Amino acid sequence: MRVVNNTKKIARRAKIAQIANLGGLVILGAGLVISLTRPQYAFYTLGLLIIGVLASQYGIVQAFRYVRKPRPDEELADALKGLDDRYRLYNYVFPAHHVMLSPKKLYTVVLKSVDGKVICEGGKWRQDRRFSIGRILRVFSPEVLGNPVREAEWDRDAMTQWLGRNAEGVEVVVEPLVVFLNPRADLDIRGPEVTPVKAKGLKDLLRKDEGRAISAEKYRELARVLDQAAGSEVK
Repeated sequence: MRVVNNTKKIARRAKIAQIANLGGLVILGAGLVISLTRPQYAFYTLGLLIIGVLASQYGIVQAFRYVRKPRPDEELADALKGLDDRYRLYNYVFPAHHVMLSPKKLYTVVLKSVDGKVICEGGKWRQDRRFSIGRILRVFSPEVLGNPVREAEWDRDAMTQWLGRNAEGVEVVVEPLVVFLNPRADLDIRGPEVTPVKAKGLKDLLRKDEGRAISAEKYRELARVLDQAAGSEVK
């Protein structure tokens, strides 16, 4: 398995996360001091508190993706260990954050680290709404389920457009995947519009995928185009 990371982008986002976290704390502290010493400026204090909370929350989300160890992209790479070099994973190189080339297909991958029960019915995804301590704690988690179908479709379309501009003559269908990294995720899947899979089952899915496969010639050309673009991006 070959893994190509845009280390410059990861480092840049990690730095932004740290600045946002620190800046958010400073703004919150300033708001608190002003509220205690200058109560007549309560309106401005409220604005500072809102900005501080938003900055801190943004920093937490970015840190979850680019600072924590292992990062989500590292967890994905770990789940793919054991595959041969015909499989290539590109992280933060292309318009879609995670792009994977296999001998059969080109995939875009949306990563989710949520836990608990996730229910998929066609294009609708939701987490179990039953009351539990875990559900209360998820309110404070930087990772949310969001709309995996919309994210996956955006990645697929963005990568398809990129290929149209950079790999003329190579027609390939980009297949989106939603990969759940958290082993505590419990998937209840019913007729999904986008293929969901837990990280531990990803290798088996790739090996057993019997859908329309790309030709050896297309694979070689795609690998050349992707590697060339990745090389210029991560230098």
